[in-house]
Amino acid sequence: MLQHRSPSSYKAERGTVYFAVTAKRNRRSTASDLSRQLSSATSTTVSRQTVYRRLGHIGLYTRRPVRCVPLTATHCRLRLTWNREHALWTPQQWSCVMFSD
Repeated sequence: MLQHRSPSSYKAERGTVYFAVTAKRNRRSTASDLSRQLSSATSTTVSRQTVYRRLGHIGLYTRRPVRCVPLTATHCRLRLTWNREHALWTPQQWSCVMFSD
């Protein structure tokens, strides 16, 4: 039995193909970036969540930008000092150290 598809499903499929091609071209794109690109290219508004969901259905996942607090000058200085003090340590010396989070 032949099933008929609605015009909106064709439109959604074209959007999914657009996301896939664009995401593969620029692997650093976020879902918000892809949403804006589709909006400017086709004047079709799609939410960030829709982009994320569509890419997930085809096995692609957008990059989530990492937001971290930049180090202060004091932190940089202290880390560099620590690094210089421990740069020439032997594996035996490092075996006595326990790292934790």
